[in-house]
Amino acid sequence: MILDLHDRVKVAYKKLKQMVHFEKHPLTLRRRMAEFECEADFEERLQAVTKVAESKAPHETTQFEKWIEEIGFDVIPKSVVGPAKPKEGQGSFVSNVTSAPVHRVEKVNYMFDGPVELHLLSVLWLMIEGPEYDHTLSSHCSGSRLHQFVGNDEDHSAYLFEKYHELYSKWRDSGIQKARDLLSEDRQSVCVVGLDVQEYYYRIQLDWETLRTQIKRPISKGPLQAFFMQRQLLGEKLFKCIEEVCKRYREKLAPLLAVTHPDLPHAATCLPIGLCASPVIANWYLKEFDDVILENVRPAYYGRYVDDIFMVVTMPKPPEESDPIMSFMDRVLVNAGVLKWDENHERFELRSRPGLFLQKRKCTLQFFDAEHSTAGLEKFQKQLEENASDFALLPVDGDDSPVAQVAYDLLYDDSVNKFRSVKAIAENRWELAGHLAKQTQLHLMTEGSGDRDLKDELFRFFKGRNAIDYWDMWERVISFLVIAGDQKGAERFSKAMRGESVKVKYSSANEAPSGSRSEVSIRLRQTLAAHLDLCMELSLAVTKSTGHGGDSATRLWRKSNLIRHHLVAIPLLNYTSYEGNLASPSSASGLVIDHQKALNTPRFVHFDECLGFVDSGFARINKKDSVERANEVYKQFHGSELEDVTSELIGEKDSQ
Repeated sequence: MILDLHDRVKVAYKKLKQMVHFEKHPLTLRRRMAEFECEADFEERLQAVTKVAESKAPHETTQFEKWIEEIGFDVIPKSVVGPAKPKEGQGSFVSNVTSAPVHRVEKVNYMFDGPVELHLLSVLWLMIEGPEYDHTLSSHCSGSRLHQFVGNDEDHSAYLFEKYHELYSKWRDSGIQKARDLLSEDRQSVCVVGLDVQEYYYRIQLDWETLRTQIKRPISKGPLQAFFMQRQLLGEKLFKCIEEVCKRYREKLAPLLAVTHPDLPHAATCLPIGLCASPVIANWYLKEFDDVILENVRPAYYGRYVDDIFMVVTMPKPPEESDPIMSFMDRVLVNAGVLKWDENHERFELRSRPGLFLQKRKCTLQFFDAEHSTAGLEKFQKQLEENASDFALLPVDGDDSPVAQVAYDLLYDDSVNKFRSVKAIAENRWELAGHLAKQTQLHLMTEGSGDRDLKDELFRFFKGRNAIDYWDMWERVISFLVIAGDQKGAERFSKAMRGESVKVKYSSANEAPSGSRSEVSIRLRQTLAAHLDLCMELSLAVTKSTGHGGDSATRLWRKSNLIRHHLVAIPLLNYTSYEGNLASPSSASGLVIDHQKALNTPRFVHFDECLGFVDSGFARINKKDSVERANEVYKQFHGSELEDVTSELIGEKDSQ
């Protein structure tokens, strides 16, 4: 038995492509993947990855050195400075004005940007050694868990991680349900606690040798010994590649980190956000913390989603009113030896991982007394359940709610019925995203131009500070306008966002030279401008023709099939050679599934999609019935037909 490394690299590409397909960001990697697949030397580049991985010391090869020299990063805004909060005794001033001559960004994030080949080596390492780290984690760790197929040498699927939205829902809802059960059934009072590790990816301090020795490799004898030794050596070599990628990335970030994160220790690893190996390593790094919590604190519920922590702790009496958060933390976590208080910075340090902190001001604590009403918790749980299905269910009669109603929340200080209780207006990201998704799907299913009022409301909402706060929703708005047949409106929106992005300026309390701050500001503007261009490219690729004289970017996105599939009106039409508008296709017939697109599909194709395609009038027709033809299409994607699917003609009377 011999490990076919080139076959493993091809599987790694499938896994990486599916991961990128379902990720909303970063679009830079999506564009890199499209270019990688559409170049004439696609197979040669895959072979180059195989050759590097097969070498005696991959991290020392000339090719690998070339790849890591190309490592870069995007600087994205994390928080934009909002209006100052009124001081005690000043009353409340609420305004909907978000415009300003300058948009001051006080916190930023860095996203890894590197050649596709480095991402493939990362996926390949996860396929070889990733499960060895993932399997050491308990079920209490919910975020970024590897799919059960990963690590199986017979695995040819595109699955890499478990579905993140299902893991997130489980992490969140299980804690709420546990609190509810304790209150209503066991009549126990509880504290519901939310904690967040400060700048987690940046502050991890990895000892690479310790991480390397966590792998417990079996010593095999007999005919499989050579195979296991081959896997073991490959895993060790790929691990060294991951280490070198992280170190080089840290070196390239160092000048800007000195400006934006000046208090980071020199030993901080700064795991690359956007490299798929990072969340697996990040999960493992907090394993000891998980174990200490579960052993010393024994909460009724404990769940961790990467760096977000959620606990339910039974507590007969509420924390002290003078400082309830400090009272709870001292009583439950500090006394148990889990945390220690850092007086100078007003934060808690993890004893199991020195250098990692929980900020007191970001701790959320809710106490529910079993002898009082639990309506607040039950209402919260109901809202969570509604939100979980919000994106999946389309309203029967459409959604006439204006953007103004779904995009804003009023924050109250007392009764919601009193006008004087309004303290601020807060934008509601999830409501707005859901509303845009519904409206876009409605336009795919119906004819007619978009609602003029809705478009005007969107332009008013994405104005001033909101344009930068919601930079990650630009694509949703542009896609909606394009699908609604308003390309000029999309271009006008893009121009407006470009105008707002040039006002961005990095500004923080850090003592750094003005030249260094200017460099951060420039990188922020460059990232936002490039992201805006990609939003337009990706949205227009669905509606623009790829025929003679068609746009090269459109052909790139369509050929790689990395467009947004949910914007295609006819199932699987984007898997054919159709060159027209995929969102509003004109009549065509005799279309067949492109073999290469089926082979490199970025997602799982379901049987009902195959049936929808053959019944659409666009597909090639033969003498077989719809179900048989759908099964032929299904076989092109999966290698075999779907079993136990038959068709039966009903409703005709016997002529005898």
